[in-house]
Amino acid sequence: MQGNKENILTCTDKILAFKSKLGVWKNHISKGNFEMFPHLLGQAAEMNQEIAQHIQNHLGALEVQLCKYFPSLTTSLYDWVRNPFSEMVLKPENLNLQEEEELKELQCDRTLRMKFMDTPLDQFWIMIKEEHPSVSERVLNILLQFSISYMCEQAFSCITTMNSKDRNRLLSLGDELRVCLSKIRPTIKQLRKKKQAQITH
Repeated sequence: MQGNKENILTCTDKILAFKSKLGVWKNHISKGNFEMFPHLLGQAAEMNQEIAQHIQNHLGALEVQLCKYFPSLTTSLYDWVRNPFSEMVLKPENLNLQEEEELKELQCDRTLRMKFMDTPLDQFWIMIKEEHPSVSERVLNILLQFSISYMCEQAFSCITTMNSKDRNRLLSLGDELRVCLSKIRPTIKQLRKKKQAQITH
């Protein structure tokens, strides 16, 4: 659920899908089908029946914990963010007048509708930021929540790795962190060409 392209909408979809799978697995386990657990397939049927109740209990407990940890997972309010051009989407409730007007202009723009089909969601809303600043800003605030937390966790992991007992003498942790988190990879071959190899005397 973490990564550069993740947002609250995609993560919610994954959690809801996993919750649904838990129900499917429990149903199959009650019928004696252990396909979702390939390591149990080759074992004796009596042993599987003994384990079945434990698996049912574990899946039930996991389902309860997921419901406790993620109490409300309805993102239908944000369907207009996923597809602002769909007629099936409910009108967003909490938009101010400016945002609602911009959304209506956007929905009537057939050129943007065609671009929407070929452009990733986050890039589309960034692309229209100049033309529709208010509604775009609202959407980007919704989409950025998970991206920012992912970047913070990634930086924390890098610091933990770099600041180990084997490398405790780093003087410029900020510079090291910037290099570690950079998306630009060094071109070692070009850097090597600029340096002269040490000549033996």
